[in-house]
Formats: sequence, C-alpha cells, structure tokens
Amino acid sequence: MPPRLRETLAAIEAYEGPGAYDAFLNALGGSLARLPVLIRCAEIALDVSELDADQLRDALRTAVEDAGQVVWAAWPAERTAVRVGYRAVLERIDDLWYPSADDLVIIDGHDRVLVLDHEERLFLTRADARLQICSVEERDAVSATCVVRCVGGVVRVGQRFGVGPDGGTRDGAPLVSLEGILRYERPTDFVDPPHSAKVHLTGGGVALLEEGWVITAVLDAPPVR
Repeated sequence: MPPRLRETLAAIEAYEGPGAYDAFLNALGGSLARLPVLIRCAEIALDVSELDADQLRDALRTAVEDAGQVVWAAWPAERTAVRVGYRAVLERIDDLWYPSADDLVIIDGHDRVLVLDHEERLFLTRADARLQICSVEERDAVSATCVVRCVGGVVRVGQRFGVGPDGGTRDGAPLVSLEGILRYERPTDFVDPPHSAKVHLTGGGVALLEEGWVITAVLDAPPVR
C-alpha cells in the first residue's frame, strides 16, 4: 500500500462506504479472479516504467477522456476500494500508486478497467457484462426468451455469454448469443445495471438456462454456431 494512502484519500474526499470492496468486485465481474482474463483481452497494454509523472497522467487521461467523472479506485492487495473523482486520481497519482510496489485498479462509468500493476504496466480493458436470469419465458432447442436483470457491465446485442452455475466463466462453458433486447416492449441495443429487460438468446447453451443463474459475456469466444 502507498505509505500515505489513507491521508491522500481523505485529502481528495474519496468515499469508502460499508461493503465498498465487495461493490468494486461486483463492478469488476464478481471476483478478482476475473482480472487476469480481462487483462489478456486488453485494448491497450503499455510499459510505463520510463514515463515520468506528467507522462503517466497523459496516458491515464487518454485512456479515460472524461476526467470529471467519479470512478472506482481499488488496491486489491489491501482489499480497499473507494469512489473518487478521476481528476483527483490524476492529480495525486504519485501518492496513489507506487511503481514496483502496488497494483491500482480503476473502473470508470463506462465499465472501462484500467490496471496499473506492480510491474509498471498500464492495461485498458473492460469489466464483465453479466445478466441474471429472472425467468425463462419461452424456450426451444436453439433459442429462448428470458426476463433478465443486468448485474454488471454494459450488455449489448451481439455479445456471447457463457452459461453455467459458476456464472459461465469456466473454460469451455456452453455459449448463447444475445440476438435482441426489449425494454418496455421497445427494441434497444443495450441494457446496463440495475435495469431489467426481455432478451432473445440463441445457441446450444439455452437448454441450460435456469432462473437465478448469472451468465457472463465471453471476451474471446468465436461466434455461436
């Protein structure tokens, strides 16, 4: 942990409420174990070992353009997470992340995940998109219509989801494809937490869908056949 972390968090008016770390994990995808998977699919991977503080701020500012938003900032080794303005993170990055010592994970309002790790690398990836099955309204061998609630990330038409009692995150989990979303009986391209919707899913994994299960978007799966 950075030696002045608590002092810095107080100075920048970061909020750490009850259950904050668990809420951060939920935003990430339910478990810290998902982070290596997200990093493998990173949109940006940058060695920051040779950057000075201003150059690092520029890299972070480029990754998340809206500096005025409130983000999650977390130090997993300490099980500490706070809600804080991103501009404050940029201004005090020297006190929030120590190279070669800490991992800092930031999740912005668009479910982008930034990781500054102890090996002095910056990754930009995205949090898991997840749906909880509230009910299965109709189902045949290759398709199903379900009422769902978005419990993580931004869920979009065209995404593929792993299905299983573990959230569909294990390797080789059966897949379904999200073909359509209805909210208030009107088609839409996406749904985000904590909203509910009716969705049309296709693929062999529909036979396994159960009320209460959470399905997780697969980042590197081939199209469902």
